[in-house]
Amino acid sequence: MALSLMTFCVVNAQNVKDEISKSVERAQNLQKLCDDYKTCGDADVDGYGNSMRDAAVFAIANSEQLENLYKREIGESKDGVQDVTVKKPTLDEWLALASTIAGEGVKIKDATVKASSAATAAKNLASAALDVKNPMKAAKAVKTAKAATAVVTFGTKAAPILAEESAAQAKAVKQIIDMLKSGKNL
Repeated sequence: MALSLMTFCVVNAQNVKDEISKSVERAQNLQKLCDDYKTCGDADVDGYGNSMRDAAVFAIANSEQLENLYKREIGESKDGVQDVTVKKPTLDEWLALASTIAGEGVKIKDATVKASSAATAAKNLASAALDVKNPMKAAKAVKTAKAATAVVTFGTKAAPILAEESAAQAKAVKQIIDMLKSGKNL
């Protein structure tokens, strides 16, 4: 029984390490998208874009926190060296992370609700830009339409990464909590 419990913990630990590695990569991709994010000035489009950006910021922070808590749990420093002086996180810290991951989900849901109106608004801005006859106003309208399209594109690129990251974070936290409970490591 002890051998099977130890095998379970080792296999789960490797799975969690792999998931965290993938999570770090997804967080880097989200950060690149966020670094290029700019608003366009339209309330519907910017509401959607800001919700997606906020969800991405949550995901990035949660990814870093998850990696930190996991490394502390197994007694490893940031560069992978075993360190017995590291204070292990408490179950409450793990549960707090789980709730911030849920907050990330709320932002994703908010963005999902706003996606349709943002796409329609961006399309309307592009159509309206074509109808402007004054060259000075047309340039501004085209610039706004391009910015709106960029915001919608940002959301389109970020959404699958966010969905995958959010699900992976929740799964990793659940696996870690199950591993802690099964190993009586609280």
